[in-house]
Amino acid sequence: MRTFREDLEQAVSYHGHLCSGQIIGVRMARLGLSLLHIDDPDHYRDLIVYLESDRCIADAIGTVTGCKLGRRRLKWMDYGKTAATFLDLASGRAVRVYRKYRVFPPEGADLLAFYEAVSDEELFSVQEVEVAIRPTDLPGPPQEIQVCAFCGEEILDGRQVEKDGKCCCRSCLDGGYYRVKE
Repeated sequence: MRTFREDLEQAVSYHGHLCSGQIIGVRMARLGLSLLHIDDPDHYRDLIVYLESDRCIADAIGTVTGCKLGRRRLKWMDYGKTAATFLDLASGRAVRVYRKYRVFPPEGADLLAFYEAVSDEELFSVQEVEVAIRPTDLPGPPQEIQVCAFCGEEILDGRQVEKDGKCCCRSCLDGGYYRVKE
């Protein structure tokens, strides 16, 4: 396993700058891996991470664990929490690690020195949890492909809904985050 400093350097390189979120995310990822006894995350393919934030910690956790959204091993849950769940598919064990409270260094303090003085027990809480993962959420090729009856686009892995008795994508059902220019 890489050292904390090596993981942090890799995370900062990916993210673009050192910040509290990078340090917290690296520590959170390392704690989750340790609790699941995963020593070589770069070569371990049975780990799935559920991120509850799309902030700086997300880049750090993805970098340290090797989990990627496009490989279906990184799942984003839009909860706005400084938390992540680490699921080991091989053992079925899952741990959720979350920040107990906001701890920030004083203005002008050395970030690394500040956070190195705070223990994992002071910074994080850990919960053993269960994660019910559907086959359509597992890594690998799509398990199901449907076509939206309204826009004609493919819908992968059980994300379709029903509208007027027809297969429908969520953007046709609720309106998407985008609007097509006329």
